[in-house]
Amino acid sequence: MKESKKDRIIDAAVRLFHTQGFDGTSVRDIASKANVNVALVSYHFGGKKGLYEELMTQFLEGHLQIMKNELEKTITTNKELVLSLIKSLLEYQSKNHFVARMVHREMTMDSVLVRELMSTYLRKEKHDLEEIIRTGMKRGEFRKQPLDFVVIHLRTMINMPFQSPHYLSELYQITTTEPYFIERYMKHIRHWVDLWLCKNQSEYTTTTTYLLPRSIS
Repeated sequence: MKESKKDRIIDAAVRLFHTQGFDGTSVRDIASKANVNVALVSYHFGGKKGLYEELMTQFLEGHLQIMKNELEKTITTNKELVLSLIKSLLEYQSKNHFVARMVHREMTMDSVLVRELMSTYLRKEKHDLEEIIRTGMKRGEFRKQPLDFVVIHLRTMINMPFQSPHYLSELYQITTTEPYFIERYMKHIRHWVDLWLCKNQSEYTTTTTYLLPRSIS
């Protein structure tokens, strides 16, 4: 299917906002990269700010849809639900890594937009994650511990690779957009869940390092 002009504008904006930031990117830059008339940016999005907000909203709506899809699956244990959810969210961010980093960076700011996103999308995310962990604790699958810190820790594991990809690539030679990364990262997360979250802990070998690149592991 031929890419529409609106889609080309979105793709151009994602790449430019990622490399140049919001302030460093002009409407003319976006139109030029998308090979469209400048007026189309305002026509479709109401300007650069509207386009930026559209990207943020689309990403977070997709994020919540992933969670909804996982919660609707028939999964027998809360442990497997947590692991399946984490993997799906990692794959979603890997597929949309430019926007993921942009959103994570923006969410560290205090602005009207961020407060609105917090009160809608991230509050819903928080509620769903808490329900999964709380249910696991009630059923005796998960150890009782502070719910808030468990959710914070889970979110950190899910988001950090795409929030700070340069840290991982420069210091550990880890490329978060490669398929093998999620495969190896999930091995580490599964051990973390077994050790810190589940009541019946499985054996955990602390000397195994799953995040090292293949060439030096």
